[in-house]
Amino acid sequence: MEIRTVKLKIPWPFFEVNVFILKEKGEFALIDSGLYSEENFKILEKEVNDFCGGWDKISFIILTHGHPDHYGNLLFIREKVKREIPIFIHSRDKDRVVELPKEERQKAAEFAKEFLSKNGVPDDKHKIVENQAKSYFSRKYQLEEKEVFPVDLNSDSIYLGGRKLSFIHTPGHTPGHIILYDEKDGLVFAGDHIFSKGFPVPLLFFSKAEERFKNLPNWLASLKVFENLDISLVMPGHLESLSDVKTVVQKMFVRVEKMKKKVLEIISVEEMTIYELGNKLYPNLPDEFWSFKFSEALGYIDILEMENLVEKVEKNGKIYIRGKLK
Repeated sequence: MEIRTVKLKIPWPFFEVNVFILKEKGEFALIDSGLYSEENFKILEKEVNDFCGGWDKISFIILTHGHPDHYGNLLFIREKVKREIPIFIHSRDKDRVVELPKEERQKAAEFAKEFLSKNGVPDDKHKIVENQAKSYFSRKYQLEEKEVFPVDLNSDSIYLGGRKLSFIHTPGHTPGHIILYDEKDGLVFAGDHIFSKGFPVPLLFFSKAEERFKNLPNWLASLKVFENLDISLVMPGHLESLSDVKTVVQKMFVRVEKMKKKVLEIISVEEMTIYELGNKLYPNLPDEFWSFKFSEALGYIDILEMENLVEKVEKNGKIYIRGKLK
């Protein structure tokens, strides 16, 4: 199978997202589409024309998950194609790329506002996430429901030029994150499930009212999927490919254990909100990335709470976390 990697710019950490164009026996597929900008779309279109001979040659598109840096170009691709291209995404991420009713978006925004306020996020900060929940990462990029085909089971697979590509559900970075496995060559297209360096922070996101997916515990469980695969190369959604994925996975588990210990030490000395904990963990990370700090701090508290090592106390409408005395 031939693979063309297209690197597109994003304004967040890592600064580039990888889009993969696959070719097998004259058939083509796209894995993710990148974040939309006029420059990004021109780059992607040039690569598709050079490698495939045009957008109409694409048989299908697979989305590893529903974040805008991975689906942002879809509507603009649809405008270029003279026929419908099947777009596959896990059912649990489908509502991130398909517009939901206004009432449901509003309920999600209200729940996000209440949750963030209770956990210490200042009003000027939680407006950002509240607007995300209300707009679903900019509705102008979203598709009609009939265009998107949900993937549900680990047994689901698709064929490109006769080559089997298997969908594997890896909840964590998002509830419906998937990786794509090519057993013949031992290739894994990993989306944001694992990177060659750095930590793929499972971001907090509210998809429906009164629902919060616990990203970090689910991500840790999903990392174990690599144990049962015969892998030659992992191609992630950001940064470079990696061949020693099991070593990287082990480093991730070690890192999480160290961070859990650090968090427990901090909150055993002083009780604090999740927002304050995030700032304690990463004091040198610019404030514009507060949601990354908050999401990771929340993830560690989720794990420690499951292990019965923390307790929560509500004071004046805010929730404070402290280490549980043994």
